Amino acid sequence: MTKHGFFICFLVACLVWPLGNLQADTTDHTALHFAIIPKKNLDQQINEMTPLLHLLEERLERPVDVVRVSSYQSVIEGLLSADIDLAILGPASYAYAKQRDDTIEAFASLKRKSGTFTPEGSYYQSVLVTLSDDGVTSLADLRGRKVAFTDPKSTSGSVIPHYEFRKKVNTPLPAYFGGMSYTGSHDRSIRALVNYQVDAAFVSSSRLDEAVRKGIVTAQQVTILWRSQPIHFDPFVFRGQLPEPVKEQIRHILFSSPEALQPMFDKKNATGIVAVSDKDYANIHAITCQER
Repeated sequence: MTKHGFFICFLVACLVWPLGNLQADTTDHTALHFAIIPKKNLDQQINEMTPLLHLLEERLERPVDVVRVSSYQSVIEGLLSADIDLAILGPASYAYAKQRDDTIEAFASLKRKSGTFTPEGSYYQSVLVTLSDDGVTSLADLRGRKVAFTDPKSTSGSVIPHYEFRKKVNTPLPAYFGGMSYTGSHDRSIRALVNYQVDAAFVSSSRLDEAVRKGIVTAQQVTILWRSQPIHFDPFVFRGQLPEPVKEQIRHILFSSPEALQPMFDKKNATGIVAVSDKDYANIHAITCQER
């Protein structure tokens, strides 16, 4: 081969190699691993997400494996170790994960219909709820009483109460309440309240809406004693270093398939998916950074 011919072959190889790598990224048939924080019954949450999971499998032409988790922290660790590629986190668990890996990216969130306790849109609140027949009509009545939290990494079920409510009563919560327990999910906290196992519970307003829709409790049975500032709904997040072509495919699928995803929206009392970025959770970052 002449020197001129060798140079042409070398140039062609250099041009083809990057294209081959890009093609490998977009036609990867290995499983995509998905997880969601266990804010309520995990089987129910997975069932609600089934239309999206099937759509991802169809459009990406690769299996989507659901990683079953036992806690919010499990999802965070899975993203950090690259065992989870795509997840739905709470705002605070996203902030905790972002502190440890800045390449983790929030990119989408659901927009919800209005509920009994939550207005329509992209925001919900942490609420402190009691039973109307329990004789608790003010925050002062709750001093020394038992209260339920959800998960230590839950935004509305723990992080916001420990920050905002503590400032409201100007007292550390262990000193304010007579007993504090973590139930593991909003559903369990609401049921603990309904079963008179606790005197009050910090839960998400949207989860309380769902409990009303399911008949677990009626709006008349409960009293809201406190509400937090508005909190942006849970973000869909990519793990750090997930290939950019894969991210673009997933974004396109989520934002361009409203009809295919309508069954999921119906199950989740949602109207659609909206784009989000890290700045939408700036207030949560500020709170979690103060804990460090």
